[in-house]
Order: sequence, then C-alpha cells, then structure tokens
Amino acid sequence: MSEGKPHAPEGNGTELGHYITDSKRKFVRGRSVVRWAALLYSAYFFFMPAYRHSFAVWMEFAAFYAAFVLVYFLVTELTGRGQTLAFVCFFLIVFIYYPLNQQAFVVFVYPFAALCLFLNRLRTLLLVLIVMMAGVVMETRHLGLPFATAENVLLYCVIFGLSNFAFAQQARTNSLLERANSEIERLSQEAERERIARDLHDLLGHTLTVITVKLDLARRLLSRDLDRARNEIVEAEHTARNALAEVREAVSGYRAEGLDAEVSRARQSLLGADVKLTTALAPVSLSTSQLNVLCLALREAVTNIVRHAHATTCHVTLLSEKATIHFTVEDNGLGGQICEGNGLRGMRERVESMTGAMKLTASANEGTSLEIILPVESVSEEQSDSRFVGKADPL
Repeated sequence: MSEGKPHAPEGNGTELGHYITDSKRKFVRGRSVVRWAALLYSAYFFFMPAYRHSFAVWMEFAAFYAAFVLVYFLVTELTGRGQTLAFVCFFLIVFIYYPLNQQAFVVFVYPFAALCLFLNRLRTLLLVLIVMMAGVVMETRHLGLPFATAENVLLYCVIFGLSNFAFAQQARTNSLLERANSEIERLSQEAERERIARDLHDLLGHTLTVITVKLDLARRLLSRDLDRARNEIVEAEHTARNALAEVREAVSGYRAEGLDAEVSRARQSLLGADVKLTTALAPVSLSTSQLNVLCLALREAVTNIVRHAHATTCHVTLLSEKATIHFTVEDNGLGGQICEGNGLRGMRERVESMTGAMKLTASANEGTSLEIILPVESVSEEQSDSRFVGKADPL
C-alpha cells in the first residue's frame, strides 16, 4: 500500500490484501480519542474475569491482551502485505481467546470494525463478515453457547463496522474532492497562461511588425521627405504606447474595442506596407467572446500579410448565413504553402473553443484566404456591445 492510494499486494497476495488500502490511515489517526476509548473498553473483556481465576489464567489473559494491543496499533501503521498479515493475526487472536473467556464475545467486533476503515469495496467487506460469522457460529456451537451469542456479534459488527466504513468512505471522498479541486485549479492556471501567451503573441506580433514597417519607411524617407518621415516616427511611437496598454489588458483579461476600431487599425497598418484594405461588413450581432476572437484573428491575419504576403490589396468580409457567421480575410499576395505557427495555431484554438471552424487556403501567386465560421449566439442588448452596421468599401 502507498499513502493515499490503493496498492496491490506483492507476489500472490490474498484478495483481502488487494483491497486493503492505506488511504485512511490519517483518518484513523485523526480519530485518536475514539481509538483510545475503544482500547480502554477492550481491557474490560480481558481483565474482567481475572478475579475468578488463578494467577496462571490471569497471565494468559495478560499475554493475549498484550498481543491484542500490539496488532490493534500495527494494523493502522503497516501497509500492503504486512497489514494483511496483521489483520489475520488480529482475527486469530480473537478466535483463540474467546474460548478462554466466553463472556467477551464483543472482542469479535474490534478486528472487523478496524478492517472497515481500510476496505474500499462493500462487497469485499460483506464477504469478510460472512466468513467471520461462519467462524463465530461454528465456535459458539462447539462451545455449546446459545445462537443468540452469534446474533449479538453480528449486530455489533453491523453497527460499528458499517459506521466505520461509512466514515472512512466519506474521508476518502473528501480527499478525492480536494485532489479534484487542486487539479481544476491547476488546469485553470494553465489555461490562463495559454490565453495570455496567445494574446501577447497576437498583440506584440502585430504591433512590433507595424512599428518595424513604419520605422523602416521613416528611414527611407529621411533623405526625401522629412515631414512624412517625422509623421511615421510619431505614428510608430503612438503604436508602441498602444501596445503597452494592450499588453496590460491582455494580462488582466483582454477585451476588444470593437471590430470597427480593429478594422481602422488594420487599415493604418496595411497602408504603411502599401496594401489597400476594402471591407464588406454586414450588420451582425456578436457576443463579447466572439468579438474578441474575430478582432484577434484580423490582427494576426494583417500581421502575416504585412510580413509575408507581398500583397497590394486585402479584402475583409463579414456576413451571416442561416445559423452561422462567416468572417473572411483575403489578399492577392504570393500565397503558396502555409506553415502554421504560434499565431495561426492560437487563432485556431480560439475559434475551436467557440465551437467554430477555421479554413485557411492559399494558391501560388493568387493570394491567401482565411475564413472563420462561428455559430450565431443569442445575446441580450447588454451583452452584445458588438452590434454594428458595417460599411462596404468600393472595390
């Protein structure tokens, strides 16, 4: 047995050893007051008849009680096969002692009640109870005692044993709940770290690309057009400041300003790379989470166009068909084979988390098309802060 987990016994252990677990040792130790009270009560059954017997018989009782106390504590300290053997000895001591003191039939309850703290399966527990009661019946009949004695043993075993079993199962359930809560907390933290990583990649990847393009353009304009170069540097500074604010928002929980605002930023970014942006945005109601997904997707798509596409035009489309929303970003760039990096992978994860789908197609020298399909969600006016009427630019 290992602490807190079921453990199969070594070698060819018995079924009892297979099901006995150490997961309730802390629970047993925690009930120390009950344990000591039960132990003190057991002394009565060993020493009560001493005054009626000789000193030799009294010493026999004392030896049995010493063995009884030893295994009483060993069953809660040992694990695995050792614990199984300790329980076997516990039952044997009780069966051997009972003929010497036929008034102490309650001692049969002790090993069974202790065993109930460690068995996980009620079926196995009932099997042990049946075997033990069969032994009690045979012993009482051999000693010529009334059958009521066995009935009393069964009654006490059911009362105390099953009570211990219920308490132990509750302790085990509480332990599993604590582990589940810890696992949920760990997974939540991991999901939050992944969200921040995706958002930071999209935010910084986009803004750093824009800043690089603007500063490169300003460097080339320094010798020809100082005023325009100065404007590009000012815009790069403004973009950098916005990036800092967006990073702070991403750490605390990113919220998009709206698709119109994101389209305006995309237009400025593409103009810096000599790419013309046209849009056809239908009036669509989006939930806040859907809005964030589309804004970040547009940002990542624009970043990739500026970096890799060598395009001259980009067209953004948003429309609603039946129960789905279609958002498309197309360019007339180089196209070709697409390697999905962190940005596209993060975009796909966001879309799939909204039970949507993402399609990415590219043809050599014919550009790239990114399509995101999301289900229409019913949102209230308070929730749908993304309701807008898009304006289509002339192609």
